[in-house]
Amino acid sequence: MLKSHEKFHSANGKRLVLIADDEAVNREMLQYVLRDHYEILLARDGIETMQQILDNRDTLSVVLLDLQMPKLSGIEVIRRIKEHIDPVVRQIPVIVMTADQDAEVECLTLGAI
Repeated sequence: MLKSHEKFHSANGKRLVLIADDEAVNREMLQYVLRDHYEILLARDGIETMQQILDNRDTLSVVLLDLQMPKLSGIEVIRRIKEHIDPVVRQIPVIVMTADQDAEVECLTLGAI
């Protein structure tokens, strides 16, 4: 049985981080910075982001989320996470990546960091 602090670690012992951004250069830069200490998952749009969250709900430590993404906006991703039927999904921390102060306030209100 996993101890509570071990449940967020992947098979290789690193914490699992999802980088969700439609810009390849942003995904690559963040992956480069984090790869030594974290196992990285990538998503290019909101639909991929939700699928990665659902597929990895038990080991995902945090989502780094861009707000301006195709197919499903980052704000809609946050809404779906926070309204999800599964309490494990609702508890996954989301860090928003934006310079838009109005969007930042809305995201904080929805439960993002």
